[in-house]
Amino acid sequence: MPHLLGKIGNGCIAKARSIFYLSTMLCAGLTLSVKPSTWVFPLRNRLARQILFAGVQAVPFTIMVAALAGGMVYLQCFFWLQYTDKVEFLGRMVAALLFRELAPFLVTFIVIGASASAVTTELATMKTTGEVTLLEAQGIDIFNFLAVPRMIGLAVCVLGLSCIFLFVSIIASALGFILFNGEGQGPQPFLISVFDSVRISDWITLITKSVIPGLFMGAICSYEGLKVEGTSTEVPQAVSRAILRSISATVLVSTAVMLITYL
Repeated sequence: MPHLLGKIGNGCIAKARSIFYLSTMLCAGLTLSVKPSTWVFPLRNRLARQILFAGVQAVPFTIMVAALAGGMVYLQCFFWLQYTDKVEFLGRMVAALLFRELAPFLVTFIVIGASASAVTTELATMKTTGEVTLLEAQGIDIFNFLAVPRMIGLAVCVLGLSCIFLFVSIIASALGFILFNGEGQGPQPFLISVFDSVRISDWITLITKSVIPGLFMGAICSYEGLKVEGTSTEVPQAVSRAILRSISATVLVSTAVMLITYL
């Protein structure tokens, strides 16, 4: 029994230490990111490459998912509201689902699938091959040079892709309005209803649910990648931990923001 309690206690301490370290990384990263002196050319270059690889290259897939999601959201809302004879709330319901929930949540998972494993693998490989040690020997701040551009880059990517997702999904929903509920009308009544339903709080929710999970994702991937010690056989384990913890952070942040929004 004491042995079991000791294992549980050690596990809890390790989790608490990881959470504290990640929180410290987030605070330090945000503090450094607002200082102009931080963004020397090598860091700007790494930030641009991160946005290119994690954001720009994911745009086609994001557009495809957004078009499908927008159409499905419209159809589900239309048929259920038609069943309850509340079709006048269609624009409001579509806007709430897309702005507050679907766009930031799905985009975060897209970025996790496209970039979390790549970032973690890159940093873990640099650690195991001695590149990180070489950079430290040259007097380079590893956190500033490797972690901060990835944290900020992933946050920018999630926010930018969320806006693209939102734009495309609203267009897809408007096409659904023309096909199923337009009665010869154009999409103007539906679009007016959607944008009239959007409040400042919806934009704040969208930005919060995009930026915070992106920052967490960058911090988690950097932490897991740079924590690797020993041989390259530890790299796949670090990648798995980074992906699972990024998903957990996304779900927790989304749940917390949703509770704050609706309560």
